[in-house]
Formats: sequence, structure tokens, C-alpha cells
Amino acid sequence: MKQKYTLSIAEMEINVITDEPQESVEYIVGILDRKMREIALKSKKCTKNEAAILCALDLCADKVKLKKELEEVSEALDERNEKFEHICEKLELVQKNSDRLERDRVRLEGENARLRAMIDDIKAGKVSAAEVTPEDAAAEAISDAIEEAVPETKSAPDSSAKKKNTKNRVGSMFDLLTFTDI
Repeated sequence: MKQKYTLSIAEMEINVITDEPQESVEYIVGILDRKMREIALKSKKCTKNEAAILCALDLCADKVKLKKELEEVSEALDERNEKFEHICEKLELVQKNSDRLERDRVRLEGENARLRAMIDDIKAGKVSAAEVTPEDAAAEAISDAIEEAVPETKSAPDSSAKKKNTKNRVGSMFDLLTFTDI
């Protein structure tokens, strides 16, 4: 709501109508009054009108300077916001990759546990190496593990296999790995 105020600035009275609260008006009048008195004290030949004009020029110069600084800060803020958005996009990609890698890690741990169990079964004699199919495990891992765990399977065929002298190939993924018939 607009109110009418009678202001006294450098011993001059002026009437104004404004929406501003009384405290704000008094604060602004205090700044202007002090500024005009400073100008009048520095130059004894300066009239009140000239002091008002000089004060207005000084305040306008401050306003222009602050406006320029605000624009610079605003531009810098916009640049930082763009960088922040770019960093957020990168972070989202990293998070997606991290999630994918975590799923792969869990899957590989499960596969590793399954392979270890198969090797343990082969070592314990629960399963023969010939029974392992490509669907059961990765070919190279099983091949290496079987050769390590049961080297006699490849190098020392049993007597019945010697008599038959027949070999079966196990899976296309196991081209280098052959076992004698049991």
C-alpha cells in the first residue's frame, strides 16, 4: 500500500509516495543525506542542487558498476552451472557403468564358485572330467583346471581305453582336450 512521506535531506524537505516500508525509506534517506553532506563539506562553493546532482551521479556510477559486476557474476554462474550439469551427466554414466560392473562381478563370482565346485568334484572323483560339457563352464578355464587338477586323465589312460584305443572329443570348445573312453 502506498504511503506519503515528508523527507528531510540536507535541510531540504521533499514529499514522496512509495510502497516501501518506513524503515527502508528512513535507511535510504539516511544514506542520501550523509552523502550530500559529505559533498557539501568537501566543496564549500557547492550549492545544495549541485550536491544533489553530484550525489545522484555518484550513486548512478555505483549502480552501473554493481550492474556490470552482477552480469559478470551471472555469466560465471551460468558457466559453472553448465560445467556442473556436464559433471552430473558424467557421474550418471560412471554410476551406470559401476552398476553394470557390479552385476558382472557378482555374476563372475557365482561362475567362479561353480567352477571351483566342479573342479573339487573332479578332484574328489564325484564327476569324471569327460562328463564336463561346454554348457557347464567356460572351456579354457575348465581345460586348464582339469589339466591342473587331474593331469593323469590325459597322460595315463586306463587299461580298458588302451585296449579299445578309441578317443572321444568333448565339445567344440574343448578341441584341444580329449579323453579316452571309460
